[in-house]
Amino acid sequence: MVDIVISEFMHKNAVADLSRDFEVQYEPTLGSDLPSLSRAVRRAKALIVRDRTVVDIPLIAHALDLRVIGQVGAVSDNIDMLGCEARGVSIVRAPDMMADAVGEYVIASAMMLTRGAYFATRDVMQGKWPRGHLVGREIGGRTLGLVGLDFGARAAAVRAQALGMRVTGWDPFLKPTHPVWNDVERVEFDALLSGSDVVSVHLPARPELLGRLGTVALAKLKPAAVLISVGGGGVVDAATVANMLSTGRLRGAAFDGFETEPLNSEAGWIYAAVPNLILTPRIADLTLESHLRSSAAIVVKVRGALNP
Repeated sequence: MVDIVISEFMHKNAVADLSRDFEVQYEPTLGSDLPSLSRAVRRAKALIVRDRTVVDIPLIAHALDLRVIGQVGAVSDNIDMLGCEARGVSIVRAPDMMADAVGEYVIASAMMLTRGAYFATRDVMQGKWPRGHLVGREIGGRTLGLVGLDFGARAAAVRAQALGMRVTGWDPFLKPTHPVWNDVERVEFDALLSGSDVVSVHLPARPELLGRLGTVALAKLKPAAVLISVGGGGVVDAATVANMLSTGRLRGAAFDGFETEPLNSEAGWIYAAVPNLILTPRIADLTLESHLRSSAAIVVKVRGALNP
């Protein structure tokens, strides 16, 4: 009988570690095969996922002996937290292990989009020399506004401050007394949008937050601002951002999460021929180093839940 089902990719060292003491079923593509996944978890005590496996009430109902869900990754939008709680299934995560990767992604994107010189490869290859159009800006001395202060946002704040940026933040879930505000200047939502040169969005795709950065909110951004979205898909109105880029209303944008994943022709058409745009497939939190750290941390936490 399988003790632990791992339905998405996990570091091989972590899989081997768990396999020493438990019967492990490791299938990195199982999360996209719901019938097979439902059968696999029926008698499993633990399920380990990333961000593609949808852990909802029907799946939890199939897992008769499930005690713990481990998530290797920084985003938890795919797990029904209340449904797990109702069934007495604990959830263990290690988002702090992914923080450095997210922080670097945010700063790298901010630098690329603010400087604006890194999209000229094709022109240079063709013998063009568009220096006059590529005089960019430096991020030192500018303001980074963090919408949501998760671990990745805090890692970005540290790096931004080291580069001479002012860092402001807004988070609907953190109390004014939270220690993070000792390092990040707390401002209201509208003030953050209107006062930031770079806005980085880290909010999860909770129902109450979907569309939080819609047309009205995005209109408050500076004309030359850069927008980076590394939170849940649907929090930022992507169509409005694409239009703002096309009309020169925004300097640049980067999206690492989408409302529809993967993008299809219907969802992806809005990005066609849009300038100064970076699209990545939920990779902000994933590096070789963060993958190893988070996998190892989840092993420890899953072991602890199964052998209290």
